[in-house]
Amino acid sequence: MLVLGRKELERLLTPAAVIRAVESAFARYARGEATVPSRLALTAEEGGLLLLMPSALAGTALGAKLVSVYPKNRERGLPTIFATYVLMEPGTGRPLVLLEGGFLTGIRTGATSALAARYLARPDSRVIACFGAGVQAAFQLRCLATVFAVERVLVVGRSRERAERFCETMARELGMPVTLAETPGQAVSQADLVTCATTSPTPVFAGTDLRPGTHVDAVGAFRPATREVDTETVARARVVVDTYAGAWEEAGDVLIPIKEGAISRSSVHAELAELVIGTKAGRQGRDEITLFKSVGFALEDAAAARLAYDEARAASAGVEVDLG
Repeated sequence: MLVLGRKELERLLTPAAVIRAVESAFARYARGEATVPSRLALTAEEGGLLLLMPSALAGTALGAKLVSVYPKNRERGLPTIFATYVLMEPGTGRPLVLLEGGFLTGIRTGATSALAARYLARPDSRVIACFGAGVQAAFQLRCLATVFAVERVLVVGRSRERAERFCETMARELGMPVTLAETPGQAVSQADLVTCATTSPTPVFAGTDLRPGTHVDAVGAFRPATREVDTETVARARVVVDTYAGAWEEAGDVLIPIKEGAISRSSVHAELAELVIGTKAGRQGRDEITLFKSVGFALEDAAAARLAYDEARAASAGVEVDLG
């Protein structure tokens, strides 16, 4: 079995390639060529959460990801999320590769958001408001900058010092101005595209501040009782989710407004696979506000893991281990 660590994955996986892999996986999912059970969540010590995410893509990938989410780790100087992925041969179940799952999760989440934004954001989107200054926020920006000709980014973070460091790092990496916003309202009111990648359990901006034509990506919240966007945002937007099944179980951003009676399930316009294969339309007008709500979909991991494995074999990368 091959083992691929984060450094190898950083060399092997590019945002553009992962976006293509994820797009293909969603198309095949729409055609019934994938099996994706509901995510299993186990509450752990210290407010932690253990997630098991299996999936199968016919003839291509069979695998599962283990993810631990510990919000208090930030206080310990540790990553909030640890993850590991095992990819197996679909026809035999033979383990092919063990991958570091943190990078895999980050880039596939960013790639999925960028894929959705390609259908839902205005093509001429140039300014991003970024809520969050952590690992996932960085992946959101990298992937969105692959799809759009972004000119500047406004960042809103919980810790000013951490957000300033994030701005400096991303400005160097992206080659554009990445600056700290004074307030959430200032960031949102100037943005063409808003991306939310935080651990906040409550809304991070006011939906009344959204300009006509803005697209919102919300990827941070993934439990029924937590959300990053408020009811006003959801009520104003054309809403697309990564999958209906995941949204109805875990997307508090959508479930809370439904419980409040502000919207109904029919207010959710589509799941991403329907946009990819063209059975549902994306953006319908320049002034329309759109929202993509993602809670994470195991098939994205399978697609990215298979891509990493194939690239590693072609480049003779990674370390071989014998489990026998």
